[in-house]
Amino acid sequence: MNNVIRQLATTASRNASRAALSASRSTATGTLRAMPCLAARTALPARLLSTSAPLRGNGSIDSDLSHTLKEEIEYETKQAAEEGEPEFIQAFSEKTGFKIKTKLGESKVAMTKQYGSESITVSFDVSEILNIDDPIADISVYRESEQGDAVKEAEKKSEDTPEDFPIFFTATFAKPGAPVLHMELESEDGIIGVDHMKFLPSEEAATSVSLEKDWARKQVYCGPIFGQLSDDLKENVDEFLAERSIDTALTLFMQDFIEYKEQGEYLNWLKKFKAFVDAE
Repeated sequence: MNNVIRQLATTASRNASRAALSASRSTATGTLRAMPCLAARTALPARLLSTSAPLRGNGSIDSDLSHTLKEEIEYETKQAAEEGEPEFIQAFSEKTGFKIKTKLGESKVAMTKQYGSESITVSFDVSEILNIDDPIADISVYRESEQGDAVKEAEKKSEDTPEDFPIFFTATFAKPGAPVLHMELESEDGIIGVDHMKFLPSEEAATSVSLEKDWARKQVYCGPIFGQLSDDLKENVDEFLAERSIDTALTLFMQDFIEYKEQGEYLNWLKKFKAFVDAE
Protein backbone atom coordinates (compact mmCIF):
# COMPACT_ATOMS: atom_id res chain seq x y z
CA MET A 1 0.00 0.00 0.00
CA ASN A 2 1.44 3.35 -1.01
CA ASN A 3 -0.92 5.85 0.64
CA VAL A 4 1.57 7.02 3.27
CA ILE A 5 4.21 7.41 0.55
CA ARG A 6 1.65 9.34 -1.45
CA GLN A 7 1.01 11.59 1.55
CA LEU A 8 4.71 12.53 1.79
CA ALA A 9 4.97 13.02 -1.96
CA THR A 10 1.93 15.28 -1.86
CA THR A 11 3.55 17.29 0.91
CA ALA A 12 6.68 17.79 -1.21
CA SER A 13 4.50 18.84 -4.16
CA ARG A 14 2.74 21.42 -2.03
CA ASN A 15 5.97 23.08 -1.08
CA ALA A 16 7.23 23.20 -4.65
CA SER A 17 3.94 24.81 -5.76
CA ARG A 18 4.17 27.44 -3.07
CA ALA A 19 7.81 28.42 -3.62
CA ALA A 20 6.86 31.25 -5.96
CA LEU A 21 4.16 32.49 -3.63
CA SER A 22 6.43 32.78 -0.61
CA ALA A 23 8.64 35.41 -2.26
CA SER A 24 5.72 37.87 -2.51
CA ARG A 25 4.94 37.83 1.18
CA SER A 26 6.34 40.51 3.41
CA THR A 27 6.18 38.27 6.47
CA ALA A 28 6.87 34.54 6.27
CA THR A 29 4.41 32.59 8.34
CA GLY A 30 5.72 29.12 7.54
CA THR A 31 3.79 26.17 6.29
CA LEU A 32 0.97 25.47 8.69
CA ARG A 33 0.80 21.75 8.43
CA ALA A 34 3.24 19.07 9.56
CA MET A 35 0.76 16.52 10.90
CA PRO A 36 -2.97 16.56 11.69
CA CYS A 37 -3.74 18.73 14.73
CA LEU A 38 -0.14 20.02 14.80
CA ALA A 39 0.98 23.42 13.49
CA ALA A 40 4.42 24.86 12.82
CA ARG A 41 5.14 27.64 15.26
CA THR A 42 6.54 30.88 13.94
CA ALA A 43 8.69 32.86 16.34
CA LEU A 44 7.40 36.43 16.69
CA PRO A 45 9.53 39.39 17.76
CA ALA A 46 8.89 40.65 21.27
CA ARG A 47 6.61 43.69 21.43
CA LEU A 48 6.23 46.28 24.11
CA LEU A 49 2.92 46.36 25.94
CA SER A 50 0.56 49.07 24.82
CA THR A 51 -2.39 50.60 26.62
CA SER A 52 -4.24 51.21 23.36
CA ALA A 53 -6.53 48.47 22.00
CA PRO A 54 -5.43 46.84 18.71
CA LEU A 55 -7.47 47.77 15.65
CA ARG A 56 -10.54 45.47 15.37
CA GLY A 57 -9.12 43.43 18.23
CA ASN A 58 -6.64 41.68 15.85
CA GLY A 59 -2.90 41.16 16.13
CA SER A 60 -0.37 42.53 13.66
CA ILE A 61 0.25 39.11 12.13
CA ASP A 62 -3.42 38.31 11.50
CA SER A 63 -3.59 39.62 7.94
CA ASP A 64 -0.58 37.49 6.91
CA LEU A 65 -2.01 34.48 8.70
CA SER A 66 -5.37 34.93 6.98
CA HIS A 67 -3.62 35.19 3.60
CA THR A 68 -1.65 32.00 4.22
CA LEU A 69 -4.78 30.18 5.32
CA LYS A 70 -6.59 31.33 2.18
CA GLU A 71 -3.80 29.88 0.01
CA GLU A 72 -3.86 26.60 1.93
CA ILE A 73 -7.64 26.33 1.55
CA GLU A 74 -7.49 27.03 -2.18
CA TYR A 75 -4.77 24.45 -2.68
CA GLU A 76 -6.50 21.73 -0.65
CA THR A 77 -9.84 22.42 -2.34
CA LYS A 78 -8.24 22.13 -5.77
CA GLN A 79 -6.49 18.89 -4.82
CA ALA A 80 -9.72 17.40 -3.50
CA ALA A 81 -11.58 18.34 -6.68
CA GLU A 82 -8.89 16.79 -8.87
CA GLU A 83 -8.80 13.54 -6.90
CA GLY A 84 -12.59 13.24 -6.67
CA GLU A 85 -14.50 10.71 -4.60
CA PRO A 86 -12.33 7.61 -4.05
CA GLU A 87 -13.70 4.36 -5.43
CA PHE A 88 -12.23 2.16 -2.71
CA ILE A 89 -14.91 3.14 -0.17
CA GLN A 90 -17.87 1.94 -2.23
CA ALA A 91 -15.96 -1.12 -3.39
CA PHE A 92 -15.18 -2.17 0.17
CA SER A 93 -18.75 -1.55 1.32
CA GLU A 94 -20.20 -3.63 -1.51
CA LYS A 95 -17.77 -6.50 -0.89
CA THR A 96 -18.08 -6.71 2.91
CA GLY A 97 -21.50 -5.23 3.66
CA PHE A 98 -20.09 -2.68 6.08
CA LYS A 99 -21.77 0.73 6.17
CA ILE A 100 -19.57 3.63 7.22
CA LYS A 101 -20.81 6.23 9.70
CA THR A 102 -18.81 9.38 10.44
CA LYS A 103 -19.31 13.14 10.58
CA LEU A 104 -17.16 16.02 9.41
CA GLY A 105 -15.42 17.52 12.40
CA GLU A 106 -15.40 14.27 14.38
CA SER A 107 -12.46 11.88 14.54
CA LYS A 108 -14.48 8.75 15.33
CA VAL A 109 -15.51 6.34 12.58
CA ALA A 110 -17.99 3.46 12.96
CA MET A 111 -18.68 0.67 10.47
CA THR A 112 -21.76 -1.49 10.92
CA LYS A 113 -23.14 -4.62 9.27
CA GLN A 114 -25.52 -7.51 9.86
CA TYR A 115 -24.18 -11.04 9.90
CA GLY A 116 -27.10 -13.38 10.35
CA SER A 117 -28.65 -12.47 13.69
CA GLU A 118 -25.53 -10.54 14.75
CA SER A 119 -25.13 -6.78 14.69
CA ILE A 120 -21.45 -5.98 14.17
CA THR A 121 -19.84 -2.59 14.85
CA VAL A 122 -16.20 -1.80 14.12
CA SER A 123 -14.95 1.51 15.54
CA PHE A 124 -11.67 3.38 15.03
CA ASP A 125 -10.26 6.90 15.22
CA VAL A 126 -8.64 9.15 12.61
CA SER A 127 -5.97 10.09 15.16
CA GLU A 128 -4.46 6.63 14.63
CA ILE A 129 -2.56 8.24 11.74
CA LEU A 130 -0.31 9.77 14.40
CA ASN A 131 1.12 6.28 14.88
CA ILE A 132 3.19 6.75 11.71
CA ASP A 133 6.83 6.41 12.74
CA ASP A 134 8.43 9.87 13.03
CA PRO A 135 7.02 11.52 9.86
CA ILE A 136 7.70 15.08 11.05
CA ALA A 137 11.46 14.71 10.81
CA ASP A 138 11.16 13.67 7.16
CA ILE A 139 8.67 16.38 6.21
CA SER A 140 10.62 19.24 7.80
CA VAL A 141 13.70 18.49 5.67
CA TYR A 142 12.19 19.44 2.34
CA ARG A 143 10.39 22.45 3.75
CA GLU A 144 13.71 23.97 4.70
CA SER A 145 15.59 23.05 1.53
CA GLU A 146 15.78 24.65 -1.89
CA GLN A 147 13.26 23.47 -4.50
CA GLY A 148 15.59 21.08 -6.28
CA ASP A 149 16.94 19.56 -3.09
CA ALA A 150 13.45 19.21 -1.68
CA VAL A 151 12.30 16.83 -4.39
CA LYS A 152 15.42 14.71 -4.15
CA GLU A 153 15.24 14.55 -0.37
CA ALA A 154 11.56 13.65 -0.43
CA GLU A 155 12.27 10.73 -2.73
CA LYS A 156 15.08 9.57 -0.50
CA LYS A 157 13.04 9.81 2.67
CA SER A 158 9.98 8.11 1.19
CA GLU A 159 11.97 4.93 0.62
CA ASP A 160 12.33 4.49 4.38
CA THR A 161 8.72 5.40 5.13
CA PRO A 162 6.59 2.52 6.49
CA GLU A 163 3.79 1.48 4.17
CA ASP A 164 1.30 1.21 6.99
CA PHE A 165 0.78 2.21 10.61
CA PRO A 166 -0.66 0.40 13.62
CA ILE A 167 -4.33 0.90 14.38
CA PHE A 168 -6.14 0.25 17.64
CA PHE A 169 -9.82 -0.48 17.08
CA THR A 170 -12.80 -2.31 18.56
CA ALA A 171 -15.26 -4.86 17.23
CA THR A 172 -18.60 -5.44 18.92
CA PHE A 173 -20.91 -8.40 18.28
CA ALA A 174 -24.52 -8.30 19.55
CA LYS A 175 -27.15 -11.06 19.39
CA PRO A 176 -30.70 -11.01 20.72
CA GLY A 177 -30.92 -12.48 24.21
CA ALA A 178 -27.16 -12.86 24.65
CA PRO A 179 -24.36 -10.87 26.31
CA VAL A 180 -22.52 -8.58 23.93
CA LEU A 181 -18.99 -9.55 22.89
CA HIS A 182 -16.69 -6.53 22.85
CA MET A 183 -13.18 -7.03 21.44
CA GLU A 184 -10.31 -4.57 21.68
CA LEU A 185 -7.99 -5.21 18.76
CA GLU A 186 -4.88 -3.83 17.12
CA SER A 187 -3.45 -4.27 13.66
CA GLU A 188 0.07 -3.91 12.34
CA ASP A 189 1.47 -5.04 9.00
CA GLY A 190 -1.97 -6.40 8.16
CA ILE A 191 -2.00 -8.75 11.16
CA ILE A 192 -4.78 -8.41 13.75
CA GLY A 193 -3.97 -9.01 17.40
CA VAL A 194 -6.47 -9.46 20.23
CA ASP A 195 -5.86 -7.30 23.29
CA HIS A 196 -9.04 -7.93 25.28
CA MET A 197 -12.32 -9.82 24.92
CA LYS A 198 -15.09 -8.57 27.22
CA PHE A 199 -18.76 -9.31 27.66
CA LEU A 200 -21.11 -6.39 28.28
CA PRO A 201 -24.83 -6.21 29.12
CA SER A 202 -25.95 -4.30 26.02
CA GLU A 203 -24.86 -2.99 22.65
CA GLU A 204 -25.10 0.57 23.93
CA ALA A 205 -22.79 -0.27 26.81
CA ALA A 206 -20.28 -1.58 24.28
CA THR A 207 -20.43 1.13 21.61
CA SER A 208 -21.33 4.38 23.40
CA VAL A 209 -18.56 7.00 23.34
CA SER A 210 -19.73 8.77 26.51
CA LEU A 211 -17.25 9.09 29.37
CA GLU A 212 -19.63 7.26 31.68
CA LYS A 213 -19.94 4.23 29.38
CA ASP A 214 -16.21 4.25 28.66
CA TRP A 215 -15.46 4.21 32.39
CA ALA A 216 -17.98 1.37 32.90
CA ARG A 217 -16.28 -0.72 30.18
CA LYS A 218 -12.96 -0.36 31.97
CA GLN A 219 -14.46 -1.91 35.11
CA VAL A 220 -15.48 -5.12 33.31
CA TYR A 221 -13.21 -8.17 33.40
CA CYS A 222 -11.00 -7.86 30.32
CA GLY A 223 -10.80 -11.58 29.66
CA PRO A 224 -7.81 -13.94 29.72
CA ILE A 225 -4.48 -13.15 28.08
CA PHE A 226 -5.15 -14.15 24.48
CA GLY A 227 -1.67 -15.54 23.90
CA GLN A 228 -2.12 -17.97 26.77
CA LEU A 229 -5.22 -19.59 25.29
CA SER A 230 -4.95 -22.99 23.64
CA ASP A 231 -3.86 -23.00 20.02
CA ASP A 232 -7.20 -24.45 18.95
CA LEU A 233 -9.14 -21.68 20.73
CA LYS A 234 -6.94 -18.93 19.30
CA GLU A 235 -7.31 -20.38 15.80
CA ASN A 236 -11.09 -20.55 16.20
CA VAL A 237 -11.24 -16.90 17.34
CA ASP A 238 -9.17 -15.85 14.31
CA GLU A 239 -11.55 -17.74 12.03
CA PHE A 240 -14.53 -16.20 13.81
CA LEU A 241 -13.21 -12.74 12.94
CA ALA A 242 -12.23 -13.63 9.38
CA GLU A 243 -15.71 -14.98 8.60
CA ARG A 244 -17.09 -11.58 9.56
CA SER A 245 -14.66 -9.71 7.27
CA ILE A 246 -12.47 -8.57 10.15
CA ASP A 247 -9.22 -9.44 8.45
CA THR A 248 -6.22 -7.99 6.63
CA ALA A 249 -8.41 -6.35 3.98
CA LEU A 250 -10.24 -4.48 6.75
CA THR A 251 -7.01 -3.17 8.27
CA LEU A 252 -5.81 -1.92 4.88
CA PHE A 253 -9.16 -0.24 4.28
CA MET A 254 -9.01 1.49 7.66
CA GLN A 255 -5.59 2.91 6.83
CA ASP A 256 -6.81 4.20 3.46
CA PHE A 257 -9.98 5.65 4.97
CA ILE A 258 -8.10 7.33 7.82
CA GLU A 259 -5.81 9.10 5.36
CA TYR A 260 -8.76 10.07 3.14
CA LYS A 261 -10.84 11.41 6.04
CA GLU A 262 -7.88 13.22 7.54
CA GLN A 263 -7.51 15.25 4.34
CA GLY A 264 -11.13 16.39 4.60
CA GLU A 265 -10.75 17.15 8.30
CA TYR A 266 -7.64 19.19 7.60
CA LEU A 267 -9.49 21.32 5.04
CA ASN A 268 -12.35 21.81 7.49
CA TRP A 269 -9.82 22.77 10.18
CA LEU A 270 -8.25 25.35 7.86
CA LYS A 271 -11.64 26.92 7.18
CA LYS A 272 -12.46 27.17 10.87
CA PHE A 273 -9.05 28.62 11.60
CA LYS A 274 -9.52 31.30 8.93
CA ALA A 275 -13.03 32.10 10.21
CA PHE A 276 -11.57 32.63 13.67
CA VAL A 277 -8.73 34.86 12.44
CA ASP A 278 -11.04 36.94 10.23
CA ALA A 279 -13.66 37.48 12.94
CA GLU A 280 -13.69 41.04 14.26
